[in-house]
Amino acid sequence: MIEYRLQTLPDALRLLLEEAEAFIGEEEFKGQKTYLIYSSDDISDILNQLGISFESKDTEETGWQEKWKEYIQEDYLTSDIYFIFEKGKTFEDNRRTLYINPSLAFGTGAHPTTKIAARLLSKVCSGKNILDVGTGSGILAIAASMNKALHIDAFDIDPMSLDNCLENIKNNDCLNIDAWTGDIADIKNKTYDIVCANIISSVLLAVKDNVNRLSSEYVIYSGILDSEFDSVKDELCLGYQIDERITIKEWTGVRLKKC
Repeated sequence: MIEYRLQTLPDALRLLLEEAEAFIGEEEFKGQKTYLIYSSDDISDILNQLGISFESKDTEETGWQEKWKEYIQEDYLTSDIYFIFEKGKTFEDNRRTLYINPSLAFGTGAHPTTKIAARLLSKVCSGKNILDVGTGSGILAIAASMNKALHIDAFDIDPMSLDNCLENIKNNDCLNIDAWTGDIADIKNKTYDIVCANIISSVLLAVKDNVNRLSSEYVIYSGILDSEFDSVKDELCLGYQIDERITIKEWTGVRLKKC
């Protein structure tokens, strides 16, 4: 994880960072605002191309383990699942809680695209076999397990995310999730009732043929900018009908049902 300190944050860059699920924080001292970007990817080339000056440090030097608490807040992931960052935390109203260790920032539930995917998934996952594409922290797989999915397979191409994912699965006592590092093209001779992918739209388009190959009933796509939806809709929805669409802020996602 790398911390970037910027004095300016253009809207175009903010959208790019949000799409990549980087954390964006702010500090202000004597009227001077500094933007703090936390990213698991090296974004220095992007910043240089945009002519934005910056300072960067590895988060081991900046105390990320405590700093993240300043920038992300607990919230409802779905209407009845509340994500928390403090293990064992309870509430007087006995709400259902999902514990995530966000130390590696592979998905905390705070981003609109994660909430969209979780809400689309929660309504149809009971008793279903599910594939979670690009699972990251495993939060969507865990939410599906909490909502009585039969079994969930979850994978990510990034090997760094697996330890965080397995830790979160264990901490939430989800016995019906198998998680691994790999690629969707490697899954053979298998189908799922639901395939869920919360990834940027360019990657959704790249994996859609494999998603269609593996899904027997529903596909859930999230990670699409609302402004991009019309341009990708026909390609993503081919062979499916839109069952539900949810938009939060500038992000949108759809649950598709096989025709």
